[in-house]
Order: sequence, then structure tokens, then C-alpha cells
Amino acid sequence: MSQPWPQEGGAAYQQPAPAPRQPGQVTSGRASVPAQRPAPADPSVHQQAVAEPVARGLAAPAVTAAPLARPGTFAPERPPDGPPTGPGDGAGGPERTGPSGRVSRLRIGWHAVPRAGLRRVTVTPAAPPGLLLGRDQRQTPVPLRLFAPEPVRVTLVGGVWAAQLLIFRAFSVGVRVVVVTTEPRAWTGFGERATGQQHRLTVIGQEPAGPYGGTAQTPLMTVFDLGMTGPAASPPLGPWHTQLTILRQLDRPGVAAVQEAGLVVLQRLGGDEATLAAAALKLRPQSGRLLQSMNDDMMALIGDGDDRYLFLNQTSIEQQYIGLPRR
Repeated sequence: MSQPWPQEGGAAYQQPAPAPRQPGQVTSGRASVPAQRPAPADPSVHQQAVAEPVARGLAAPAVTAAPLARPGTFAPERPPDGPPTGPGDGAGGPERTGPSGRVSRLRIGWHAVPRAGLRRVTVTPAAPPGLLLGRDQRQTPVPLRLFAPEPVRVTLVGGVWAAQLLIFRAFSVGVRVVVVTTEPRAWTGFGERATGQQHRLTVIGQEPAGPYGGTAQTPLMTVFDLGMTGPAASPPLGPWHTQLTILRQLDRPGVAAVQEAGLVVLQRLGGDEATLAAAALKLRPQSGRLLQSMNDDMMALIGDGDDRYLFLNQTSIEQQYIGLPRR
């Protein structure tokens, strides 16, 4: 029952009773509002909404045709004809290539160097060509021009250890070696140990016929290890062909091999050997004395400009395959 509300003039106003709520209606504070039911879904519309994105995904290319930037680089795109828009295209930023394949424009004047900077620029002279033989007392590299388009003749007064050190370093430039020796046991297995190949060094017992030569990629070296003399006759040499004659000890039979060589490499000599070497090579008296006082890890290079006395600076790998310095 509703209660009467007092009104002006003493009359009472009867509040009507609320109508019963019907199913599907929502009541607010003052009036009931019928609930809005969603319209039934059209099956054809739903299928179209699902099929469109699937079709677009199937039609999209699997791989883009534009070049990709390297991982870790930032390369923002910019309009084809517009100014730079990213850190890779503006002043102070490095040149970049973005996914669009465009690069920044050339900026005239960016390559300019101030005069103060030019004064600090120095040019380091290039190292002379040749196989590194060692370093002198000033730690300057001393090369040995062992291979050239024209034939090269070198005589080594020393032991097999010094010859194998030269050959071991020459292997790094692709040389192929033929050893003519009266003591094959001193050379057995050396080429295989040093290179891991069987045909880089060949040991034979007689002088090979010639002439023949090598190439710039594969020079040829013929080593004569005949004791105290060189070969009976100087064999003809071809291009990129080097003859290395080893004199285990310098005596008069070996003087001709020293004088015929364009380069002479010597280990420490005895008194008589130093006298013969000084006379054959026309050395100064001081050089004759130095030849007798060199250490085991030193050599003298005669015939390539000034006389050079150097330290071999043997590496640990060379010590492993050849052993410690010895005469």
C-alpha cells in the first residue's frame, strides 16, 4: 500500500503503486527502461569478417624485396627527395643504409681536415720486401730477399739448424723445396713436421737436372747440403728459383760458393773461418772480429747493402719444430 503524501490545501495525494516488472526490463530509480536485446548475428557478415584478414595474410609477400640493414645498426628511412631525418643521415652521424636501400647524400666540406691536424699526420715508411730474417740492435726488421722473378743464389755458412730455420719461414710463402744432401737423415721428416704435407720438401741424393723454376705463388728452392763444398757446377736456374748452398764449415774448397753467391748468411765462425770469410768477401777488420763473437741466436747478412748483424728472434713454434739455436 502506498502512503498518502500531504499536498497544499490539505488534500492528500496517493502515490500510485509501481507496476510489476516484466521480464527483460531494467528498472532505474524512477522509471523502468526496457532492455535492448542484440540483433541476431547475420552468418554471412561473420564469415566475411573472418575471411578478409586471412586473405590479406595469404596475399602478403613472404620476403621483402628491400635490402635489410646489418643487425645492430640503426638506419631510419627518409623521404626520397627530402632532407636527412635520422642520426645516420645528419651531421656528425655515420653513413648508414636503411631498409629502403638509400644512403645519405654527399656533404661537401665534411672531409676537410684542419691545418693543425695535418701537421700531426706522419707517414711510416713501408717495410722493405723480403723474408724476415731477424732484427738488428735497434730492433729494425732485417729482411732477406730470398725469392724474385730472377734467380737468387744464397750461401749459408752454418749448420742444418740455421738452414731449416730459413726454410721453415719460407714455407709461409708457399715455397717448394728440393734438398740435395749427403746426409739425408738430417732432413728426414722435416717437411712433413713443418707443413703437414709430404710433397713440400723432397730429399734426393744427386744433383737435379735443369733448368726449371717456380712461380710467384709457389717459388722453388734447391738446397745443396754437401758438407764443405757447393755443387760441382752451378746449375742453371729458372724464374722464381732460389739456390741455397750450405757450408757446414768454411774452408778453401767452399770459398768459390761464397764468392759466387749474391747473398751470404753466416753463423758464428772460428778464427780461420773468419779470416777466409773476410778475405773472400772483402770485409773490414772489425767485421771479421764480430763474426767470431756472435751468439748462437745471431746471424750476419753480407751482400745486401751494409753488413747486418742481427738477432733471429726465434718463436716458440720454431723452437718446437726445429729446436733451440745451435751452430
